[in-house]
Amino acid sequence: MSDRSVSVLIVDDDVAVRESFSDYFEDHGWQVWAVGTAEEGLALLDRVMPDAAIVDIRLPGMDGNSFLRVVSERHPSLPCIVCTGSPDYDLPEDLTVSRVGERRVFAKPVPNLGDLVEEVHRQLGIRSDAPGSGNFGAEVLDGS
Repeated sequence: MSDRSVSVLIVDDDVAVRESFSDYFEDHGWQVWAVGTAEEGLALLDRVMPDAAIVDIRLPGMDGNSFLRVVSERHPSLPCIVCTGSPDYDLPEDLTVSRVGERRVFAKPVPNLGDLVEEVHRQLGIRSDAPGSGNFGAEVLDGS
């Protein structure tokens, strides 16, 4: 995957967060789809398949946990990164056994968006220093 740019779906109801994440990733050559609801995200996944998704938990309508459950059934190989403003959030037990469960949860505000980049790279098996990885000062993750 290092020979092309990364693509990511952002699912967050906060316009400022969507724009900030989108601008950051697009500035570094990533293809970005950003939506405000889980339902919009699922509809988009019927048409395109990004490399990864960054998902808020508190969303209008279907919440992020429900979105993750649907994605784990329909698209089990899609890495999802939870990014939430809920300080006490823990993945529900049923999600810990899915692909989502082995992943890091980010708390908003995210002080360094490079950390999100590193997590996407880690989940996709891309070295942060690989050509075409969109490396912009990220260190190689050690897997911990």
